[in-house]
Parts: sequence; structure tokens; C-alpha cells
Amino acid sequence: MDAIGADIGGAVMTLKIESPCGKDIPAWPQVMRVPCASAYTGTTVGFIEARLRDGSIPFIDGAQERLIEKSDLDKWIAEQPRRTGKLREPKAATAARVGAA
Repeated sequence: MDAIGADIGGAVMTLKIESPCGKDIPAWPQVMRVPCASAYTGTTVGFIEARLRDGSIPFIDGAQERLIEKSDLDKWIAEQPRRTGKLREPKAATAARVGAA
């Protein structure tokens, strides 16, 4: 477990950080377990599991766990559609509130 210390007015406070990728790993590993892959992508473990099941993200069938290559995650992220601007039109109540202001 990593620890970050801070000196606040003479008292030292320590914050312990648990890495999903393992202890003392300075960078993202080239091959990740599902919890590490979810941390890398900023998603949940369940989301990654669902992408593995539907075949969106390829994996290596390890001894007891599925392993995901970092390059496959990067490729999957790059393939996702980009969106900009409004995702939907405002609802009538929102439009009325804006008009009243």
C-alpha cells in the first residue's frame, strides 16, 4: 500500500492509497487484470467485464484471470465515437424557465 504524508502544523497525516494494479507499480502495466483496466479507463469493473463478454475488448485467458493488454484498451478507447455539443434538446420546463429569466 502506498502512503502519502502531509505536515500540517506540526502534525503528520498519512493517506494510504491502494492501487488496483498492485503494490509499488510506478506506471500502467502492459498487461492488466480487470480491476486495473477499469482504473485505467476510469470505468467500473462491471463495465469492463461487460465489454469482455460482448467481445468489444479482447483478452488473454490467463491461468485464473482474464488479462487485458494496455494497447488493446488504447485501441478500444480510440475507436469510441466522439461527441461534442448538446446531447439533447432542453425539456419544455427548462425552456420555460430560461424564457422567464
